[in-house]
Amino acid sequence: MRKQILCALVVLTVALMARTAYIVHAQTATAAELRTQLGGTYDIVSLQQGIALVPKAANARVRMIQIVNGAVTVDGDTLTAAQLRDRLGADAAAIVQLTYLSAAEQRQLASPGAASTGQPAAGTTPAAGTTPAPAPDVPPAPAPGTPTRSVERRGDIVRIGGSAVTVAENERVEGDVVAIGGPVTINGEVTGDVVAVTGGLTLGPRAVVRGEVTAVGGPFKRDPGAQVLGKVNEVGIDVNGQTLPPYRINPRNILFGSLASRAGTLATTIARVLMFLLFVLIVTAVGQRPVQQIAARIAAEPLRAGLVGLLAEILFVPVLVVTIIALVISIIGIPLLILVPFGIVLIGVVMLVGFTGAATIVGGWTLERFPVLRSVGEGGGRPEHNPYLVVTVGLVVIAGLTLVGRLFALAVGGFGAPLYAVGYLIEYLAWTVGFGAAILAWLHMRRSPAAPVMSAPPATGEA
Repeated sequence: MRKQILCALVVLTVALMARTAYIVHAQTATAAELRTQLGGTYDIVSLQQGIALVPKAANARVRMIQIVNGAVTVDGDTLTAAQLRDRLGADAAAIVQLTYLSAAEQRQLASPGAASTGQPAAGTTPAAGTTPAPAPDVPPAPAPGTPTRSVERRGDIVRIGGSAVTVAENERVEGDVVAIGGPVTINGEVTGDVVAVTGGLTLGPRAVVRGEVTAVGGPFKRDPGAQVLGKVNEVGIDVNGQTLPPYRINPRNILFGSLASRAGTLATTIARVLMFLLFVLIVTAVGQRPVQQIAARIAAEPLRAGLVGLLAEILFVPVLVVTIIALVISIIGIPLLILVPFGIVLIGVVMLVGFTGAATIVGGWTLERFPVLRSVGEGGGRPEHNPYLVVTVGLVVIAGLTLVGRLFALAVGGFGAPLYAVGYLIEYLAWTVGFGAAILAWLHMRRSPAAPVMSAPPATGEA
C-alpha cells in the first residue's frame, strides 16, 4: 500500500513538472507570435519599467495600455483579467500573456526589428543544424567617465514671458509643465499636465505625458508616436483654415502697459483730480479765513513751510506708534485709543486745508501772469478774483503735468512716464508745502491770536 501511494505521488509530481514546463515553453515560444498578433492593432513602445500599447486607429474606449511590473493599466485604470475581457474583447488574452514575459522579452517585443530580424527570444538557443542570423551592429560602449543615466527634473516647470521650455528624450519631469507666451517642446516624460498658452506645443515621437495636454492660442503638433494618457485640450485660432502664428508677449506691453490699461489709468487720474477739486471747493467755502492764512504763510516762507511739512510727514508714523503704546501702557489712556482714528482723520483734514492754500496761491499767481485768465476771473469790474476760480485754476496747474503725461502715455506708451512722474512730484510738493504752511499758520496763531489776517497777494487783483 505504501509503495502504491509513493508511486502515485511520484507520478503526480512528474505530471505537474511537465505541465509547468509546457506552460513556460508555450509562453516563451509565443513571444514573437504575440508581437505578430498585436502589432497590427497596436504600436508597442518600451517604457522604463515595462511596455505600452497605443492603438493605431482612433479608439474612444482605449487610448493607451500599459504593462508595468505584471499589472495591466488601461488609460490610467488598473484592470483585472475579467475587466480586460469586457474592455478589450479578443485582445485581452494576448495582453494578459504579455504580463508573463520578462523585462528583457518585453523590451525585445517593443524593439522595431524584433519580429523581422529573426533573432531568437531572450533565454532561447538556436536549434541544432541551423545558421544563426547575423547579429546587428552594436554601438560601442561609452567611454569611461561618460554619464549614462538619464537626467531627471523634480518639481514643476513654469515659464512666463516668452522663454522656451524643452524636455529632452532623456529627461523626466516629476510634475507639471506650464509656459505662457513661450513655446513648449516635449520629447521626454512628464508625469503631470502640460499647458502651453499662446506659444505653441510640440510633442515629439518619444514624448510621454501622463496627465492632460492643453494648448491655447498657438499651434499644436503631435507626433503619432507621442503618448498622452490624459485628455487633449486644444483651443486654436483659425483664419480661413490656417492657424495664426503664436502670439508673443510684447515686452513693451509689460513695461508700458496695454492700451486698455493706459486708458484706465488716465480715467483714474481724471477722477482723482475731479474728486480733489470737489474737496478744495468745499474747504474754500467753509474755511476761507484759514485758507487765506495758509496761502499767506506759503507766500512768505515757502522753503520753511516745505521743510516743516516734510518733517511732519516723516515723524507722523513714529509719533502715532509712540502715542498708541503710551495709551496702552497707561491704564487711564486705554479708553482714549478710540480717539486715534479721529486724530488720523484730523491730520488728513489739515493736509487737505493746506493743499487748498497751496492751490489758492498757485491759482492767484497764474491769474496774475496771464491777462486772459485775469479778465475771466474778474467779474463786474471787481479787482479781486473769485476764490473758487482761483483754487480751481491752482488745482489744474498743480495736476496739469500729470494729466498731460497720462494723455501722452495713452498715445505713445511708456515714453510719457517722465512727464507724469514729474507731475506726481509737483503734486507731492504742493501737499507737503501746504501741510507745513498749515502747521506754521497754527503756531503763528497760537503765539499772536490778535494778529490781523494776512491776505495772499497772488489771490488779489492788486499789482
